[in-house]
Amino acid sequence: MKIYMSNIKEIKNIADIENALPVSDRIRLSKFSNHTHKLQFLLSRAIVKKAVGESVFIDKNGAPIIKSGFVSIAHKDNFVMVAVSNSGVGIDIENASVNRDFAEQSELLGLPKTKDKDAFYKNFVKYEAEFKFGNDATKAHKYFYEMGDYLICVCTKELTKDIEFIPSGVPSLNFVCAE
Repeated sequence: MKIYMSNIKEIKNIADIENALPVSDRIRLSKFSNHTHKLQFLLSRAIVKKAVGESVFIDKNGAPIIKSGFVSIAHKDNFVMVAVSNSGVGIDIENASVNRDFAEQSELLGLPKTKDKDAFYKNFVKYEAEFKFGNDATKAHKYFYEMGDYLICVCTKELTKDIEFIPSGVPSLNFVCAE
């Protein structure tokens, strides 16, 4: 599995990326009112195109798919992550420095109730990555990584030794723990 990471601040050729999009993606892009979300969408599509040479399609459930394997996309703030695999994959990233009412948020999201910031974010990114992975997520491995203030979870059947991170101008990742 390869996980591509990039920062929307690195985009230099917005018009070229837009013009290379399939018509369906250009239509979706035209509906974005938030500039950051627009750049996240563009960068995710550019990463997939460069990584596997094909476009992302959306399945009937709204999940991104590619013809040659499996893909999962996550973004937060300026960061975009794309996981490409030969088997199912789910990825999520969150800014774990944001304070909130963790007990209330845990309950609202149906996560294990906690007031602890670290536990909340670990549960949250795990939940999101499992959701993106799909039906057999309970049988998959969950790997957690830190990137500055950000926490990342990868849900996959692959072993950590088979995961390759391909950064592009982002701070280094630190392996945190595996489940």
